[in-house]
Amino acid sequence: MIKQENKLAADLEGSFDLPVFVDEASEDELPADNNYFLIVYGDLFQTNTEGNLSQEVYVVFISEDNPQIESQSIDIVTLGVRVSGFVFSRSIKERIQKGETDDFFNRVTFIFRRLLKHER
Repeated sequence: MIKQENKLAADLEGSFDLPVFVDEASEDELPADNNYFLIVYGDLFQTNTEGNLSQEVYVVFISEDNPQIESQSIDIVTLGVRVSGFVFSRSIKERIQKGETDDFFNRVTFIFRRLLKHER
């Protein structure tokens, strides 16, 4: 489990040269240019196979002024599925307005599912 988490974070940071946060980041940690990743580990679910659990993993890509968002989205999916036990489910792309300005940034949430084993 730790190997999966470390690989995902290291691959994102190494490929994009952007900060990667896990579960949360304080306002003073966030880069001013609104370009970073946030990885959130979701709830655990029982699978149909005894001894296996499933967990959703959300990779949130915050990106501002990025004309390559579409091609980079494919790269993020590719990195995610290269992590052992990860399967891509879907993505959600949103344009978020910055306060009451005319400026926007993109938030793309990639939803992966990972299988985990547990002992009874």
